[in-house]
Amino acid sequence: MNEALEAVNESTVAGLGRLARFFGFSDVMGRLYGTLLLHPGALSLDELADTLEISKGSVSMNMRALERWGMAKEVWMRGERKKYYRAEPDLWQVIRNILAGREQREVQRALEVLSESVEKLKSAEGELSPEELELSEFYIERIADLRAFFSFAEMGLHTVLGSNDSLDFEAVTSIEFEK
Repeated sequence: MNEALEAVNESTVAGLGRLARFFGFSDVMGRLYGTLLLHPGALSLDELADTLEISKGSVSMNMRALERWGMAKEVWMRGERKKYYRAEPDLWQVIRNILAGREQREVQRALEVLSESVEKLKSAEGELSPEELELSEFYIERIADLRAFFSFAEMGLHTVLGSNDSLDFEAVTSIEFEK
């Protein structure tokens, strides 16, 4: 392979590995996704293991995770018994899959916990001293701010996840904000 092509491939795959770690996934998952993304055809588990110089077991385990997140899918190859995979090339779809699978659950859980906390404080009002009641009201105010933030985040996630269209990046980058 040409030296420039090889250098770009290696740096992109390594960069996706680092990016995967940043988002809480394994480096191997990011590198596997990058390898598949930069390959014009499907790759087998053996080819992925050889390319990345990692065990086939690690490849297999991480490919299952990539499939769960909608980042890769198994493809059938005529006359082959091996498993072959391709990357999901639509990065916007990958982001939606991850947001739907992880971040949305976390935001919903945060909202539940905050609601439970307010209920707990309100049910304890009769047992609180005047100082504790004042602190409880302070907590409720702060929790209201947190609930507003997480509700806004939930609305943003619903907006992002609700669309099956690809994002028009040109339109997004041309948005002007007033001061």
